[in-house]
Amino acid sequence: MSDVAQVNVTGGGMVVRLASDTLSLPVLELPAPLASWLQQGRLDVYRRLLEDPAGVDFFQQHLPVLVTRSSGSSFPFNCGNKGVGFLPDEMNLPRYTDLYRQTIEATRAMPWRESLAARIAAARSFHEDPEAIDCRCLTSIEIFRKRTFHNLREYPLASLLFTGTSPRYRSFQLNCAVEIIGEPDPRFTFIKLSRRMFEFDAFHIAQPDFHVGYLFWIAEVIDKTPHRVGFPARDSGAAGLHSSLEWDDEALSVLRSLPAWSRSHVKTEIERYGAERGFGRITVEVVSEARKILRH
Repeated sequence: MSDVAQVNVTGGGMVVRLASDTLSLPVLELPAPLASWLQQGRLDVYRRLLEDPAGVDFFQQHLPVLVTRSSGSSFPFNCGNKGVGFLPDEMNLPRYTDLYRQTIEATRAMPWRESLAARIAAARSFHEDPEAIDCRCLTSIEIFRKRTFHNLREYPLASLLFTGTSPRYRSFQLNCAVEIIGEPDPRFTFIKLSRRMFEFDAFHIAQPDFHVGYLFWIAEVIDKTPHRVGFPARDSGAAGLHSSLEWDDEALSVLRSLPAWSRSHVKTEIERYGAERGFGRITVEVVSEARKILRH
């Protein structure tokens, strides 16, 4: 893959070598609200798959719009949906690669639906371990090797646009430098195993083989979530924006029952929801109502 190794990441920055220029860009981590939304979306899909293996054919956290640059065209931007996922950090990569490989081997002779619980258990163990996730990048695997692939070989800068469903329409644009990887890179091995784990489930197009993967290294994050006129734009990094709202004991019990890594974000979102709707305090009814709406 040396002919396309145009992105080099070192520490908190990266160097992107283009045909006519060399760029130095920062490497950023996913903001907490986006990371939480992506994690929760995937965990929710695992739950729905267990309830109805044929009932999940799309989920927005997995399939953002990818925008790449096409040279020599009157319309210079190419758009397409691309399935993305998380990557373990360097320390945890061997552990989860081994887990995925062992799970695939252990379920190889089982009917696909009978193996679903074991495959989901392995995937959940990674996605419920936020400390193991490298939040500086997202991953994808190339199944077509058409316009997107050729564009990224020539110009490895791209944007990912995530858009949620109503009523929140949560939306983020990630501007990224894209590293193209393949065998024997251990990161590619993990990406390929992640795909193999769910190759024949309803939300994937089954493919015989994969040759390259993408690492979307994040250089810029733009929160495009719409907000009501008259309210300030949402600040992804804000914490405790409406912390003056009091919580009932029962509502606090519900909050404390959530995973520790998600409580702060969920608390902020519920308080924002309560303040925008004029509630004077957070009750268990407000929590229930907010969670039903904000999960989108």
